[in-house]
Amino acid sequence: MWEQIATAIGIKAVEKFFDGRNKQDTDVVGVGLAVGYFYNFLDPVSQAIDREEFEIYSQTENSEPPQFRSEGQFTSEKTLVQIIVPKRLNVEAFKRCEAEFKDKSKGFLFLPQNKRYYGVNYFTPSAGELTIIDLARPIMAAKRYYEDILKLDTHNESDERWLKIQQAELTAFKESLRRLQARGYGALVNQLDFRERG
Repeated sequence: MWEQIATAIGIKAVEKFFDGRNKQDTDVVGVGLAVGYFYNFLDPVSQAIDREEFEIYSQTENSEPPQFRSEGQFTSEKTLVQIIVPKRLNVEAFKRCEAEFKDKSKGFLFLPQNKRYYGVNYFTPSAGELTIIDLARPIMAAKRYYEDILKLDTHNESDERWLKIQQAELTAFKESLRRLQARGYGALVNQLDFRERG
């Protein structure tokens, strides 16, 4: 009995998601995108750096199977995680975010709980300090949702409705990440910084 009720609820949620006629202003996709981003990227990174000392690795070129060498040891107290977020959900903002993200070093953290290396981008502002930087690509998918699913013209930058939707989605995404962080998850507490570009 409960399985049928739960299935019906799931189907109703999906129908509402794909039906733009019944969408309300509070029906944002940014919360779900943030939850996925947090648990697939920020939480594993937090677990990796939430040790007294951890290392950043690089992959040895042409090594089969892949081999890694240490690029240095760091402490969580001297580690910052920066998330590049677009100011607007438009192509120009996405390009500015990509340009800033591109010039960072690529490395790996070892995740003991998963027994594997996890790719990160980083830079070292000064000796012993580390900034892990990532581009919040999941929120960029919100633009495609409005274009492809709800058939909204997102190219009219003066459309007040689209401006309001963008602000709501970006706010929901960042606020969801802040609240997940504030729940006390590992090393990210007070070490997560948003860099808005665009």
